[in-house]
Amino acid sequence: MTPPPDPGGRVVVMSAHPDDEVLAVGGWIASQADRDMAFVTVTDGEASHPESPTMTPRELGQRRPRELVAALGLLGVHEPDICRLGFPDGEVAKHRGELAAALEPFVRGADLVLAPFEADGHPDHDVLGEVAIELCGTHTTLWRFPIWTWVWTTPEDGQHWLPRARRLECQAASRGRKRRAVRAFTTQVRALSADPRDAAVVTEGLLDHALLAPEVVLA
Repeated sequence: MTPPPDPGGRVVVMSAHPDDEVLAVGGWIASQADRDMAFVTVTDGEASHPESPTMTPRELGQRRPRELVAALGLLGVHEPDICRLGFPDGEVAKHRGELAAALEPFVRGADLVLAPFEADGHPDHDVLGEVAIELCGTHTTLWRFPIWTWVWTTPEDGQHWLPRARRLECQAASRGRKRRAVRAFTTQVRALSADPRDAAVVTEGLLDHALLAPEVVLA
């Protein structure tokens, strides 16, 4: 599996929720830490535990962006350029036109865009991926990263997209940074409490894949 062609220049990494980018391509980000790179988070991830008796959506929406800053710091991206768009978590598809308008200036200034795979299985991921494809067109290089695809799909499903997959180059040191960065998302990789409604959102399968498997994009 060959690496995708990298045009160089400015990188814009788009995520539906704070943690998507680190789970999917954190090792690659660590390897590019000195590059001109901006991060766009479409939501603050406030709906990850909708029935939590421990933490309100408002509190989650405050915690998760801070976790992203900490995680990026562990990847070597200090004082990261992050734009939080503030769309409602879980309802991004209702604001597709507004999302496209908000993202267009970022794409216009980018040489390389990374965004979620448009068939990842989470509605926020999917609509962001679709909008990224539309905005990048044939003029801006786009790499789409699967996240939940790895745990929600079957080998038969993979026949439709795996032939387009490209493996990102990632050294051992960058993989180590990623392992530490993923664990910075404490509201996602750990239970908020012993109550079943506070269970970790990042499942064991997804966590294992993020920490152990090669990073892959569709390009």
